[in-house]
Amino acid sequence: MIFKKKKFFLKSLRVLYQNEDLGALLCKDKYDYVTIISHKDLGLEKSGFHVKHKKLANIALDGTVDEVLHRFSRSTRQEIQQTYDISGLEFRVEDPEMEKTYELYKKFEVAQDRVPWGVDTFEGVINFNAYHKDELIASVPCYDIFPYLQVRAMFSKRMGVHGEDAGFYKLIGSATRRLIFEICRYAHKRGCKFVGLGSVNYSDPQKARVADFKMFFGSHLGDEYTYVYKSRWFAFMEKLKLILTGNMAGK
Repeated sequence: MIFKKKKFFLKSLRVLYQNEDLGALLCKDKYDYVTIISHKDLGLEKSGFHVKHKKLANIALDGTVDEVLHRFSRSTRQEIQQTYDISGLEFRVEDPEMEKTYELYKKFEVAQDRVPWGVDTFEGVINFNAYHKDELIASVPCYDIFPYLQVRAMFSKRMGVHGEDAGFYKLIGSATRRLIFEICRYAHKRGCKFVGLGSVNYSDPQKARVADFKMFFGSHLGDEYTYVYKSRWFAFMEKLKLILTGNMAGK
């Protein structure tokens, strides 16, 4: 899966690796910034790339859909089962509502004092969305990188609920778990090997809770390699931006 972008005079390339011919693709003179994400070790550090290795939580899709579900933790299966009896709760696969989806994502990130990625980073995703009484409450967009589906992000309205409405907060959590199951069902039907839930990190307490959540789905650990190349001009512009931002903050 290949994404090309041009902003002002800077050109970037992002590759979610699917056995593309990298020799033909990676002419570094064409791009100022290149990112390649792969489940395989491609050895690109020998070609001037920096590499970062992460551990991922992957849900294997071997066996029947019922067998996939049975590998989820007992409490997760129970929460998923309860969603079938909640009035007004609806799950939409391949939901075309990108504007609503991105707006929910932005609010989720801002509520945690994080800067949201641009809407262009959602290009090519498949939206798996949960609605309660026609209100979008949870979303798990995915990239279709056959033979697997890779979760782009997980976000919901829970940051705006907290302890104000414990029942609604719990409903959002159960709906998110059901979305993961719907993603597994969709990917299984397409013949995918696994669903990637993203990285797991136990070194940070907050991230450790997210890692535990990802492992509740019978996940196993896999590998992800992120290769990054920056031209000298791009690196200079990055440093200049940091200097200017620092000066602005100091005023």
